[in-house]
Amino acid sequence: MKQTTIKNDILFEGIGLHTGSNIKVRILPEFPDAGIRFRRVDIKNSETVTVSPYSVVSTQLATGIKCGDFPISTIEHLMSAFYGLGIDNALVEVDGPEIPILDGSSAPIVDMILKTGIKTLSKNKKFLKVNKRIKIDLQDKWIEIIPSRFFKVTFDINFDNGFLSEQKKYINVTPESYVAEVSKARTFGFKNEVENLWKMGLAKGGSLENAVVIGEDGVLNPEGLRYSDEFVRHKILDLIGDISLIGYPIFGHIRAYRSGHQLNNQFARTLLEAKGCYSFVEVETNSDTEKELVLEPQGAVWS
Repeated sequence: MKQTTIKNDILFEGIGLHTGSNIKVRILPEFPDAGIRFRRVDIKNSETVTVSPYSVVSTQLATGIKCGDFPISTIEHLMSAFYGLGIDNALVEVDGPEIPILDGSSAPIVDMILKTGIKTLSKNKKFLKVNKRIKIDLQDKWIEIIPSRFFKVTFDINFDNGFLSEQKKYINVTPESYVAEVSKARTFGFKNEVENLWKMGLAKGGSLENAVVIGEDGVLNPEGLRYSDEFVRHKILDLIGDISLIGYPIFGHIRAYRSGHQLNNQFARTLLEAKGCYSFVEVETNSDTEKELVLEPQGAVWS
């Protein structure tokens, strides 16, 4: 199976969830083995960083990295879209300190990638194949991975809320299942927590247009939910984005309970460091019969 990139440049802009600023992003095709790289183009001589779990410097409310001395936050939805569609190599140029939140999901980014197309490159993908179980705990949260022939995720959430308490979701992650079952799930928060963030000068760009807001009696968004279990699906979306920073597609089954960005990042680091628990493999395909992935854009709408 060959590595991939995008066929043409992608340009988009939107509001940053945390800064409230309008930010522009350009995604460019890359060569094999380049990985996913980020650069701050609003900073003169900004460093270009290839993402890894060790490039993460913040997990408060979002996943943030640094390009040299300058941050880029909220990369998880973009990274999730790359992993979900099997994009191995790309350069992301950002003219501000975070990736725009768009509609709170990865669907707009998925649509842009599908519209420009996915290009197959000359070198093989290298998969990280899990051979032994790895588990870490953080207070009342935990995450583990067990061997599997595929990449699977099982996620449980449990909140002390009158409307949202427990949800559980299992998915065998493929480009098709990612687009249909994960990509449209939006970020969410509780009304009292969102109001507190605003008082602290945080989440300045947050609104009902880019997040699901939950009160004690239900969802405040007039359009309602995109999935009945949209909340746990978004946690899977975030998890995929955070774990993708290891730099390899995975053969393994991740099972998580109440995990968030902090634990996801700790787990990604632990996974890479547990060298006796995995191996690297390549999957041979017959070039005469291998089919190019064809998925239709979903027509995601965002402001």
